[in-house]
Amino acid sequence: MRALKRSKFIGLFVATVAAAGLVPLAAGTADAAPVAAAAATGSCPAAGTVTQWWHSGHDGVDIANSRGTAIYATGAGTVIASGPASGYGQWIRIRHDDGTITEYGHMYERLVSVNQRVTAGQHIARMGSEGDSSGNHLHLRTYASASASRGMNPVDYLSARGVGLPCTPGGGGETPGTNFSTWGTSVRVRQDARLNAAVVRTLTGPTPVYVECQKRGDSVTAEGYTNDAWSYIPALGGYITNIYIDHPAAWLPGVREC
Repeated sequence: MRALKRSKFIGLFVATVAAAGLVPLAAGTADAAPVAAAAATGSCPAAGTVTQWWHSGHDGVDIANSRGTAIYATGAGTVIASGPASGYGQWIRIRHDDGTITEYGHMYERLVSVNQRVTAGQHIARMGSEGDSSGNHLHLRTYASASASRGMNPVDYLSARGVGLPCTPGGGGETPGTNFSTWGTSVRVRQDARLNAAVVRTLTGPTPVYVECQKRGDSVTAEGYTNDAWSYIPALGGYITNIYIDHPAAWLPGVREC
């Protein structure tokens, strides 16, 4: 059943919810974990079309646009590399204040130098097609630290900082419907859209969230609704049933399918 949800009011969960394993019988159970502190606000790296996403054979995302399109720092930090680079033609690397690294490649012009301090949203380069490239684009990689050998998914990295792809510089994420809030208390965030999946977080109350995508999973019946749609919250590292996303639609409008 995929009927529309009505507006919801915070209250005690019914017994069927606890029986389904969606939430514990009481707040503060042993598997509860505090919500991770929000990451610093990020900035859109470049306007354009995402022509290739992060996957096992592609350690980054490609954002394509015309030659000369501005490239921006995704956050405040210090430039640790700016110059020629094998495969990239030219690259820029920035170490951010939280220790993470962002890497930008294939530009035809660099506007910052090593040891320079940059701010979030600062214009740092112009898009090109240098190095191993078949067209003008930005290849963006993100790393947990300077010692990391493989990058993390830039979509997750940016979304945790309030930016969705594609995006508009100066305006954050442009993905429709990415700003939501949860409702209720003791709502479990699970590793997958299954009731037997590991719990990675427990929300203690209404929480603003960025929903990256949604998918069908185990059907959940709670609060008078039955729904098999689940939302992926990258900042929390897992899924919650759409029943506890504060929106009247069972399938969130404007949010892509995972």
